[in-house]
Amino acid sequence: MNLQDVIMIIVLGFLVFYFFWWPDLKRTRSLKSKAKELNFPFYKKGDDSLLDKLKYFYLFSISDRHKIKNMLHHETEDIDTAFFDYYYTIGEHVYCHSSGSFEDGTTRFRQSIIYFCSTKLDLPQFVLQPEKEFHQIEDLQDIDFIDYPKFSDKYLLRGNPEKSIRKLFNKELIKFFESISELELSVEGGGDQIIIYNQKRIDPKELNKFMDKGMEVFYNLTNALNLH
Repeated sequence: MNLQDVIMIIVLGFLVFYFFWWPDLKRTRSLKSKAKELNFPFYKKGDDSLLDKLKYFYLFSISDRHKIKNMLHHETEDIDTAFFDYYYTIGEHVYCHSSGSFEDGTTRFRQSIIYFCSTKLDLPQFVLQPEKEFHQIEDLQDIDFIDYPKFSDKYLLRGNPEKSIRKLFNKELIKFFESISELELSVEGGGDQIIIYNQKRIDPKELNKFMDKGMEVFYNLTNALNLH
């Protein structure tokens, strides 16, 4: 190996570090700092025991190749709160006959999630997502409300039993979700748990704002339950 090859390996190694590893390291440091500000314990590698609790949610059923990282976790007497980054992969490596080799057919996703577990919750299993055009093509279940076309056009609502979900989504809760405009939030609930997420990782600078919106969702859902 000559000097030119050595220099090339060093340069490539630096580029890999700078573009792939350094952004994640920087994010971890920023979120750890945020956790210290909030007085929340921080777990760089997440908590695998939490994954066991999350397996009943739709998002966590998409792939079994997943992990959580950068978790902030806080518990009080009646509510367990966590924020974390969720990584998962779908698809497989595909054999290409023309090239005689395997090609990467996988897609990797990274999202930020807020988790709540509370004795104040007793929810039917539901998934609320911003409605997209491809949802109509897939002919998915969609619980619509004739009196609230704005909400029904904006969100795809699925789950069972439908009667319980319709009872939960009263006028006040529907109006709350209609009012959310700055973030494309998805919400899943079931039993004593809720997860709230969007389609990407949030900037650590936006963590407080994201957590505040998550608390709003939590309180509006608990209020809807109290009005049953």
